[in-house]
Amino acid sequence: MSDEDLMTFLGEEEPKQPSPATVEPSAPEVWRVLITDDEQDVHSATAFALRNTKIMGRRLEFLHAKSAEEALTILKENDDIAVILLDVVMETPNAGLDLVAVIREELGNSQSRIILRTGQPNQAPEIEVIRDYDINDYKLKSELTQNKLYASLTTAVRSYQQIRTIESSKQGLDLIVRGSSDLMSKRGLTDFATGVIVQLAGLLSIKPEGLICVRRDEKERAEPFIIAAAGHYCELIDRPLSEMTEAEERDMLAESLNTASNIYGEHGVALYLGSTERGDMSCYVGSTMAMRQVDKGLLELFCSNISICADNVELVDRLRSFAFTDALVQLPNRNAFNESVGQLLTRPDAADYSLALVDIDNFAEINAALGQQYCDQLLVAIAERLKDAFPPPAIVARIAGDTFALLAKTEALAAEHVHAPFKEYFEVEDEHQLVSITCGIVALADIGNDKDDVLKSAGVVLKLAKNQHRGEVLHYHSDMLKHARERLGVLRNLRDAFESGALFLVFQPKFDLANNGISGFEALLRWRDEGGNIIYPDTFIQIAEQSGLIVRMGEWILRKAVDALHDLHQRGWEGSHVSVNVSAAQLRHPDFLNMLARIAEESPVPTNCIDLEITESMGIADSEMALTRLNEIKNLGFTLSIDDFGTGFSSLSYLQKMPIDRLKIDQSFVHTSGEESGREIIEMIIQLGNTLDLRVIAEGVENSSELDLLKQLKCDEIQGFLYAKPMGIDDLHGWLDDNAAAYKK
Repeated sequence: MSDEDLMTFLGEEEPKQPSPATVEPSAPEVWRVLITDDEQDVHSATAFALRNTKIMGRRLEFLHAKSAEEALTILKENDDIAVILLDVVMETPNAGLDLVAVIREELGNSQSRIILRTGQPNQAPEIEVIRDYDINDYKLKSELTQNKLYASLTTAVRSYQQIRTIESSKQGLDLIVRGSSDLMSKRGLTDFATGVIVQLAGLLSIKPEGLICVRRDEKERAEPFIIAAAGHYCELIDRPLSEMTEAEERDMLAESLNTASNIYGEHGVALYLGSTERGDMSCYVGSTMAMRQVDKGLLELFCSNISICADNVELVDRLRSFAFTDALVQLPNRNAFNESVGQLLTRPDAADYSLALVDIDNFAEINAALGQQYCDQLLVAIAERLKDAFPPPAIVARIAGDTFALLAKTEALAAEHVHAPFKEYFEVEDEHQLVSITCGIVALADIGNDKDDVLKSAGVVLKLAKNQHRGEVLHYHSDMLKHARERLGVLRNLRDAFESGALFLVFQPKFDLANNGISGFEALLRWRDEGGNIIYPDTFIQIAEQSGLIVRMGEWILRKAVDALHDLHQRGWEGSHVSVNVSAAQLRHPDFLNMLARIAEESPVPTNCIDLEITESMGIADSEMALTRLNEIKNLGFTLSIDDFGTGFSSLSYLQKMPIDRLKIDQSFVHTSGEESGREIIEMIIQLGNTLDLRVIAEGVENSSELDLLKQLKCDEIQGFLYAKPMGIDDLHGWLDDNAAAYKK
């Protein structure tokens, strides 16, 4: 070497140097420096000059290469080289500069600090090269005295440490974020704790070795246990803290948990990361270096930040639990059950399973009679019994208020097994409560691989069972879904028809037998399909009621009927009324009375000319509500008729209370009036009407013998094909004009 100052560092006896491309034995807590130079003297002089030197408390460990190629080999095998002392001129004039490009671009090494050295002043790199390739320093070999070399290395090592610390923190934060999004599994919590370990190691500039996180939840597990670890502690994950053999670490963690504070020891620190809501959590890190006061300040801040993150993790964990767990009975809810069905459908043995929906019979009545608190306790008891009756791998869930779902092997869902949990009474509030159930079952083998189809099919079966097989277990067959789809198609077409104006009214005249005049008209709904065919209400009214569409349709029908009656009054039929059928769904709707009040206020005809027909069965269902609602309707001025009278089995005492104006004899009795039993029923209804001061009208009169009998029994009014069929409004006008002389009174 030409540097005289550097040469004075050499002793009389030159130390033996390692051969190129070899590495000195590692020692703990060192800074590794790669000397790359084609002159052996440079290797020897540099190592001798810096012997026993410590930078920031650590020794230097040297690696040696005599060419760019040898240096590249070492760099590929070692990712912890802090500083590279690199000669510019080696096997080629620009070998050092070319190696810099490879280090930064091909190896992607942005952490190691590079100090360029050259013996030729004219080989200095351009400013742009130093900037673009992140070169830490550039020195002429003639400038490198021992002090200057030490200063350059110290600056480079500090820079390297800062970069490594930042990188470690980034890695730790990344793990925390990923752990926070995966909280429902054990892996999520472990990722979070591992992220804490990595970030803490970065802050202390050590490898994530000898780190351990411990958590204690007094509600679930009183003994501290290990949830995450690094290095040789990894085998302790999921084991109690008491099984840890290292006494110092174990005692520091226990003290941190018990005192809810940070504990600083000679060889490490236990940081407290717990909270009142989450329970206790502590993290231990070992270090060969003493904790400086500035480190303690950073660690206190670290603990505060991590505790906030952990609280957020706990909150998200709870929210996810709420999203997939029924809070009352602590069973999977509909969301969780849907996921379970979807997962099962992907398995090869899916065809061996069935899905059952279990509905509690008359639950609404029990709730109304005994209260919500009682029914909540009943549901909890039912859930416990179902869990006992169908243990894992079967899945029990609550998917609606009084509906439970079972997913199990088909043989486990035989009817006797489903009924078994309900054969014994449930004890609730010291009362013995017997419960019956209705169940619909779908075998997964009968359905495709779509979880929505499975649940939909099970729902169809349950609905059919509740309507026609209450108290039974009903199994799915393909016709059920076919009928359901047909009904859905009818509903879809009905909505379109209603919106497009394909629905219309026809009117059938009513006749007063006392004066042979027209007393009124019944408005009847019709639907003309795209082919011009007429569809009668029996096909679609029930679907309209079940879907709720009847509410909008009902108001439209009533307004159209009132407008038609006003037109008839203008044409000289002033004394007539119009009858409109009202469904149970309309009667129960909370806005029904408001709608009637609006029509009463806006009606161009007196409200006593508007007759609302309800069925007898509708009147006796929920009789108290019905009586209240009917009285409210009467107070608005409308008249009321009971349609299909004689088919609903209403009591005479209840009939006396109803504020009705007419009884309408069902046409089935009119058609059997030639038989003795039919005549007796008609006679009884007419006498009942006379007794209660109600007008009686017979519908479906089709022949003269029926008419003669009704006249003989002094029935008040009739309607039927014998006199006139239902007609569209234009046809009705023509018919009335033609028959005005006969029927206008």
